Amino acid sequence: MSSPRNYSDLQKPLENFRTRTRRLKIHRSEQALLWVVGGHLVFLPWALGTMHLTPQLFSLGFALLGFALSLIPRNYTAQETGADRFRLLTWPRLLRFPAFWIGLLLLAYVALQASNPVWRYQTDGKGWWMVAVCPRAWLPVGVEVPFDRWGPWRMLMIYATAWLTACAIWTGITRRRTVQVLLGAVAINGLLIAALGVAQRLLGNGKIYWVYEFPTAVIFSTFVYKNHAGAYLFLALAVTCGFAGWYYLRGLRRMEKSNPSGVFVFFATCIAVSVVTSYARGATLTMLVFLCGRILAFVVHQTVIPNEQRKPIVAIVLVLIFGFFLKTGFDALRAGEAWDRMKAGITRQDMSLDARGWATKATLDMFKDHWVTGAGAGSFGFVFPIYQHRDPKLVARPGGGRVFWEYAHNDIVQFPAELGVIGTAFIVLGLSWWLLRLVRNYFWGNPLSACVVSGLMLLLVYSWWDFPLQCPAILITWCALWPAITLWTQFEEQGVIR
Repeated sequence: MSSPRNYSDLQKPLENFRTRTRRLKIHRSEQALLWVVGGHLVFLPWALGTMHLTPQLFSLGFALLGFALSLIPRNYTAQETGADRFRLLTWPRLLRFPAFWIGLLLLAYVALQASNPVWRYQTDGKGWWMVAVCPRAWLPVGVEVPFDRWGPWRMLMIYATAWLTACAIWTGITRRRTVQVLLGAVAINGLLIAALGVAQRLLGNGKIYWVYEFPTAVIFSTFVYKNHAGAYLFLALAVTCGFAGWYYLRGLRRMEKSNPSGVFVFFATCIAVSVVTSYARGATLTMLVFLCGRILAFVVHQTVIPNEQRKPIVAIVLVLIFGFFLKTGFDALRAGEAWDRMKAGITRQDMSLDARGWATKATLDMFKDHWVTGAGAGSFGFVFPIYQHRDPKLVARPGGGRVFWEYAHNDIVQFPAELGVIGTAFIVLGLSWWLLRLVRNYFWGNPLSACVVSGLMLLLVYSWWDFPLQCPAILITWCALWPAITLWTQFEEQGVIR
């Protein structure tokens, strides 16, 4: 048995095997990894968005197990390679993975913030306040709060979970089919989440799973906060639309009489209807921009690029059918209320957007005071009251009472305020590496890659007026989709059948 030195040695026998078979057996270690990572991504939204401590600990366990499985050496047989047997070591691929080192530096930075508090949480059982302490001036600072109150150590756990999951996907997956199944799990999971949300609207009693009640929250499906539900469903919609386009074009190339593209279009329609009926205005607007862009790209592809197997009338009919199903779904669920709420927000008939604008301005002041090293990961809710009280509009509710801003409702500003320029630089560097890798493989030429990447980037745009990335289910799924879609793009560009 020979021993390849690195991951790339696995590609040659796969390329040579293309002409003899279209299916290769997936190694049992990779199958196990798929079950763990896929189960993890499926688990996240069903655990109430993973916003509570117990599900977050389970999530960390999933991530650690997946990471360990990705590093187990693999002995490949002829059925798995199409050639000679050999032994594959995956840890060299991990060490060459830039996001591994970038993420490790970010985690170390957050740990430094957590171990050098400038504010300490105090309570008398009735209320709480922060007491100033003397930190080490040469280290980044943070806050010291109980673990169950979130804070830097809790955020470190969530960031580590996302990092371990991304590393496991990149290191341990060697087959395109594995990525296909993983992305398919996200799409189907999104459909089920959407179906539960629709059932709640029609038959619900105002409780999640008809059991868990959150009196002060506006719930939808399995999420305590409807905007988080809308953002997660938007990610699932992007994957679903990508599969619809990919299967359609594959069917044209193979001259198939039928393919699953129509099924995925129907799934996408169901998810789109649920996003609207969730009353998540930002997610709905983001979804409409995404859908308009994808429909326009589809029409252009059908009418401009010549193909004797394709007729322009097909594009028109498919768009009309898609629109008909959308309208039918909206009518059945009385979506008029959702549109009225959206209109009220856009025309400033309510104060939601104004209040978020005021909070963004105050958060920018917080960033200016801690622009180099930040105020500390997970510190926003404990440090922001200092800046909140500078603007009376951020303190009092219109109907009376005081407002507590746990989040800035603007992730694009909150992350720099907590992590500073140094911590934010790690995030920007990691995101830039993913985008560069995708551009080098011409991701826009693959419908699944184009849909998922545009969906991931549009979620960042949506984050300007909301806080979806503060929800672990969304953050971890968002981070996991980057390595998954990058691997998919590379496998498709290489043309290797896996």
